[in-house]
Amino acid sequence: MNLKVVNISYIGILILIIFTLLGGCSTVGTTSKADEVSPSSDEVKEVKITEFVLGPGDRVEIMVYRHDNLKRTVLIDASGKINYPLVGDIQANGLSIFQLRDRIRDGLAEYIVDPQVSVGVTAVQSQKVYVIGEVARPGVFSLDKPLSAIEAISSAGGFTLDANDESVMVIRGNRDKPQLIKLDLESAFKKGNITQNIQLRSGDIVYVPSTFIADVSRFSVYLRNILYPILMIEQGIILSPSVVDVFEGQGGKHSGGATIIIERP
Repeated sequence: MNLKVVNISYIGILILIIFTLLGGCSTVGTTSKADEVSPSSDEVKEVKITEFVLGPGDRVEIMVYRHDNLKRTVLIDASGKINYPLVGDIQANGLSIFQLRDRIRDGLAEYIVDPQVSVGVTAVQSQKVYVIGEVARPGVFSLDKPLSAIEAISSAGGFTLDANDESVMVIRGNRDKPQLIKLDLESAFKKGNITQNIQLRSGDIVYVPSTFIADVSRFSVYLRNILYPILMIEQGIILSPSVVDVFEGQGGKHSGGATIIIERP
């Protein structure tokens, strides 16, 4: 009988210790803001209307409270301007929607007492990426949400049979001094190497070659042929057959080069 009493007491003590430990560890698993991992520099933040920077091609809707006759949906033209009644031309390029709202409100204040203006984005065209080379449907794609290299290629219909998915090039930044980022998307597909599937930024050019690119610096020989059709698209010039060849992955030779910065993710 005494033995049983001792065992019960021992078990009770163990239970008490376990509950004490559990109580003391109840905060395990929580993280403070200081412990959170900051996003990669290659990551594109999802476009938020409150933070979105306007540019040519974007379409905005403007409304003024109790003035339905001033409701307009306008396109930001190639010069970055819009025209609005009573206010005239407004340089909208580079402004947030709040900054554009304030400029319209300040202009209307000369004619309307305390105008209540709201501005919303109805179409995003200024944020875009280009996918060219050995893909089914080369073209320009809107960057109205986060987009990875693989997702962009998928939007372009995927790789052709001649594509080399181990040497996909992302051309980023200033056209006169671009960064070249070489991606091995085969390892991303087969080995789950997510570091190779980077998030794209506005203006990025994804070029899918038909051959393996062993030397990134030598790739600059073809760079101008790749950038040229992009510039022609932006200027609205009809593509010539030789430029179409570049889109189809048949880049020609060029004796010139370009100053480049080589990045490897």
